[in-house]
Amino acid sequence: MLKEEGVVSDYAIGGAMAVTFWAEPAATFDLDVFVLLHSPATLVSLEGIYSWARQHRYPEQAEHIVIAGVPVQFIPAPDRLAEEAVEAAADLEYDGESIRVIRAEYLIAMYLQPAARTRRRLERVWALLEVARVDRKLLDDVLERHELELPEQP
Repeated sequence: MLKEEGVVSDYAIGGAMAVTFWAEPAATFDLDVFVLLHSPATLVSLEGIYSWARQHRYPEQAEHIVIAGVPVQFIPAPDRLAEEAVEAAADLEYDGESIRVIRAEYLIAMYLQPAARTRRRLERVWALLEVARVDRKLLDDVLERHELELPEQP
């Protein structure tokens, strides 16, 4: 709806919920939605998204907007890797609805960034590599272009 109504230029589901589409379910409190805004600026504002939520009577809960009982956190793509991940997202169907989900290869790369690299995220990297049908050529290309490396498997 946000894209169709012109609030964002594109979006894709990320985080643990995206992992669920490619590998085994991962426990999560909320749904992370990475967004590309129409006018990138030095100071990022999500006011358009929160205004849209108020118009549609979705309640706000801290940094989340509660949609169909699910806390949703909208995250402006913080860097070129996240922007690329949104642009290259897979179009999937969920419960009869078309949705965009960050591909496993990009989730892996995003989890390997120094600021995002935690033990839990590294576990998700290994789960994706083990269970998901990862395009190794694409993964290697993404990792190389963004100067990231897979760590030794535990």
